[in-house]
Amino acid sequence: MAALLGILLAAFLAAAAVLFALRLLHSFLWVPRRLERRFRRQGIRGPPRRPLSGNAAGYRDLLAAAQSAPLASFHHAVVARVAPHHREWPERYGRPFVFWLGPRPRLVVSDPEVVKAVLTDTTGTFGKAGPGGNNPLARQLFSEGLVGLTGEAWARHRRVIAPAFNMERVKVRRCRLC
Repeated sequence: MAALLGILLAAFLAAAAVLFALRLLHSFLWVPRRLERRFRRQGIRGPPRRPLSGNAAGYRDLLAAAQSAPLASFHHAVVARVAPHHREWPERYGRPFVFWLGPRPRLVVSDPEVVKAVLTDTTGTFGKAGPGGNNPLARQLFSEGLVGLTGEAWARHRRVIAPAFNMERVKVRRCRLC
């Protein structure tokens, strides 16, 4: 009886290990490959993806190269230092482009209409990477601003800043002393 229980336990553990391996293959190989093909069909390109790490090595190399050079004082173009992939990869692959952090894609858009649709979406369809994504320097730059917030926090911040963009306030007023 004990031998039968041992065999059943071994079979159960083997089946669980096979299911776990299949689940890993599905989420790390099959799903990213399917998404990559869909992006390519739509004309969205990006740097070549490695199966497990995505574009982490290329991203890390770009960041190290950008931080190795000193930053000029009174220089406002900080994107090349904080997020060098946003400067390098659009030149190589066009806009919009996609890059991969592990098995998860990051679609980078810069068309004003698409950005407006993403930022004003209240349905939660578009997932945001958060303030600065995984880059600590970009996180310092964006802080807890409207770009990285989601849900109720986004709605509250949007209500607070909405009056600042009223057309009457945006219009240029003549200076009384001029």
